[in-house]
Amino acid sequence: MSTILIIDDDEQFNLMLKSAMEIKGYEVETASNGKEAKTLYQNKKFDVIITDIIMPDVDGYEVILDLRRMGMSDRVIAVSGGGRTAAEDYLVTAQHFDVAATFNKPVDLQAIRAKVEEIIQNHQ
Repeated sequence: MSTILIIDDDEQFNLMLKSAMEIKGYEVETASNGKEAKTLYQNKKFDVIITDIIMPDVDGYEVILDLRRMGMSDRVIAVSGGGRTAAEDYLVTAQHFDVAATFNKPVDLQAIRAKVEEIIQNHQ
């Protein structure tokens, strides 16, 4: 069974996306910030990591850079609803870190599930 890690400080977003992925048969874990997520991905292999950019403690950029050092940035999907600037600004920066894909919030569930499946197939 393929595993997904969802990292977002918005609990409702985590639950919504977790449910949408579990319906498709994925095993899903969630974290509310990068600090929690780091403990998870250092101790377990995930097929796909979906991370928000703007979060407290350790943000999505730090997560992406850490995963990039581990050779896993091509398994990362970055999402953002914006912050001090538009979501696109954050996501363009994330693209420079070689993530597999970026999505604005609210995410298109069909599109993000298709991207998750593509990433998993590319790494089998």
